[in-house]
Amino acid sequence: MSAGLPTELLTRLVETLRAGVGVDPTLAPLVCAGIQGQPGPLVEVRHALGRWAARTGLPAATAADLVLSSYEALANAADHAYPSGEGPVDLVAARTTDGRVLVTVTDHGQWRPPPHDPGFRGRGLMMIKALSQRAEVTQGPRGTTVLMEWELPAGRPQPE
Repeated sequence: MSAGLPTELLTRLVETLRAGVGVDPTLAPLVCAGIQGQPGPLVEVRHALGRWAARTGLPAATAADLVLSSYEALANAADHAYPSGEGPVDLVAARTTDGRVLVTVTDHGQWRPPPHDPGFRGRGLMMIKALSQRAEVTQGPRGTTVLMEWELPAGRPQPE
């Protein structure tokens, strides 16, 4: 079962923020808990994330990068975290009070180590890192989290 509760997922994201930084209260975070790693639900989340990203203040091309890299992280989690079958994946996206947009994708399985020669596969994390301004992968006994970050353009009004 997924960590599940939207408030718990948002709390985990907030814990990654710098001291004194919070979630921007002028844009509700997007919290999608317990997504099943199947094409239908993943596409629904991708569309919801695209609508949300368009409201963040990121340039359109950067918002598209956010959606593509986040979808790749979702697909990777669905594909790699549950070798014996499907399992839940969580996504949280938030704009911060210091002018950043963060997305986390968390699975609750155990990722397999990447093969020495991935052949035509194995480029998802490289793509995520190339499309985001910062990407970190944290693995632990309760699953793997991919944290992606983009900075808003300079001159954007900051929330009070």
